[in-house]
Amino acid sequence: MTIDDLLGAATRIDAGESPRSVLEGSLLAAQIAQDASADRFSLWGLSTVVDENTGTPVISPALFAELHRLAGLDATWPVGNAGLIHVYGYLLSTVSTPYGLKRDRWVNGDVARALGLEPSALTPWHEPASATTPLHRLAVALSSIFDAPAEAPGVVFVMRESSDRISAMTVLVRRPSSEHSALLYAVDGKLVTAFSFEISSSSIEALRAEPPRLRYNAVVDAPKQPLDSRRVLLDATSDPE
Repeated sequence: MTIDDLLGAATRIDAGESPRSVLEGSLLAAQIAQDASADRFSLWGLSTVVDENTGTPVISPALFAELHRLAGLDATWPVGNAGLIHVYGYLLSTVSTPYGLKRDRWVNGDVARALGLEPSALTPWHEPASATTPLHRLAVALSSIFDAPAEAPGVVFVMRESSDRISAMTVLVRRPSSEHSALLYAVDGKLVTAFSFEISSSSIEALRAEPPRLRYNAVVDAPKQPLDSRRVLLDATSDPE
């Protein structure tokens, strides 16, 4: 698979072609099956496909349903598996947001670089493409950070927002001697997302200033209480500029 193959598949689905017919026999379908067989989707929490910035879905109901069918997961629109949506769904999304296309975070290599990986590591075509998957490579990198964020290389900020029944963690990572940085997010020990994030005094202040809440399209079970407290566990950004 190449970037042209990916863009072609996304365009065909956006034009109304059946996602099942477009993805049948594709590398993406094979990688989703590989992830499902290895139970990798269980590491991820829940997410809505309705973007919090635009208020509109980033993929169609038909693509949402087909991705979850390929993964062998039950889901009710618009809430599904965060890893499946944020990796494979975003790769196939054609919806513009204030921050660009959702696939850019994986295709342009910036998040990979921030995590200390090869620029192509989070793309489906990273060689050897048959050996592992972008979801797996991302989960390995994120899990090693969330397991011990204060000890992970490049971590400069850690914030926990919580209630009696739920806990969400935001981590900012910046590679030494690199301009690349990223925000990582997990809820109740489950991975949710990662994206490029400019670390500055103003961006840190914005994270500190907002009331505690679930962020970045994360969803939890309805009975759980809203977040109501915040604690900054690490802040090494005294001179981030």
